[in-house]
Amino acid sequence: MTKHNKILMTLLTIAFLGTACHSSESLSLLSSSYSSSYIPSANNPYTNPVHPLVDGVKTETYLADPFVVRDDDGTYYMYTTQSDVFTGGASRQFVRGPVFESVDLVNWEYKANVFASYTPDWGTTGAGVWAPTVLKVGDLWNYYYSFSTGGDANPGIGVATSSTPYGPWDHHGKLFNSLEIGVTNSIDPFVFYDEGLLYMAWGSFGGLITMVELEADGLALKGGLATQFDEKVAIAGYELNEAKNYEATFILRHGGYYYLFLSTGTCCSGVQSSYHVVVARSESLKGPYLDSQGRGMFGPSRGDYVVVPTSSGVMGVGHMSLIEDDAGELWMVYHGYDTKGDHSSWRVIYLDRIVFDETTGMPKVPGNKASNHVEMPGPYIDTLEG
Repeated sequence: MTKHNKILMTLLTIAFLGTACHSSESLSLLSSSYSSSYIPSANNPYTNPVHPLVDGVKTETYLADPFVVRDDDGTYYMYTTQSDVFTGGASRQFVRGPVFESVDLVNWEYKANVFASYTPDWGTTGAGVWAPTVLKVGDLWNYYYSFSTGGDANPGIGVATSSTPYGPWDHHGKLFNSLEIGVTNSIDPFVFYDEGLLYMAWGSFGGLITMVELEADGLALKGGLATQFDEKVAIAGYELNEAKNYEATFILRHGGYYYLFLSTGTCCSGVQSSYHVVVARSESLKGPYLDSQGRGMFGPSRGDYVVVPTSSGVMGVGHMSLIEDDAGELWMVYHGYDTKGDHSSWRVIYLDRIVFDETTGMPKVPGNKASNHVEMPGPYIDTLEG
């Protein structure tokens, strides 16, 4: 296994780390402490928000639901919900599946469109592509996406594959929809390996955060839809469509625990958004997941805070993914509304380091608040050291 693969492999969440945990080994954090051995990267500073570069200049761009992976050559790739983005030049263009690339997790440039040659038509009329997750499965990169409208009664999850993290992509269409799998509001897929088996966890407001096993190629449910309909496992949430429920699953395996990251609160009301990230943990992949107060995640207002909104800084902070740098430090990539930005009604991309709380043992952003418009030491990248 290469050093770069180990990196995100370290994340059970490797789904996010799709970057290479496609072997039969389980995802586990190797030797990193994520708190005591941090090497500040003075030559890789960043300032939030980390807007993409357009002709070499950071340019405010509406982007939501980021998911980041790392290829074997060290390049990072970021996937987001469909949006109007700068694909070159000064004008924005609607892109259903934007892909950005970066060598340092700080400076991003538009790379490709997952849906350049395919328009999904298998879902509700007017559905859009939301909240993708990407994972390397065998020799292919699997791109999973939500296909939904606001208030969709029957959203679903689709999949595409490519030999590279940026395409071209072969589209396989629908994996399943809500009615077929029996899970309300089937969006926000997260796909990952554990102990050599491939799983998906997903779900959103109004339904339960649910987990199923996938076939080895990740293109079908293990044993078929009917089998997983019966064998699916709920790990969080409750069946009320309210903002106190949970969505945007991400799972990290570390130090004998599985850490379940979830977003909760109002997601999409600009600087009034209360969206934030919470976490719970379990000794078993399928739960029960408990916060540091011993509360299970099948009710509202549970979980330890990872990052919270601040009215003078960043509101609506959530829908995150995790990635490692070359020092073995974990970084969280997420979105928020910049109250100091020129377009405060836009969700934009944030980057902050994850540490483990000395009292609770739970992961969090330092101070539980997003850094904003302040230069910070960034992720440590070997190649930047010359």
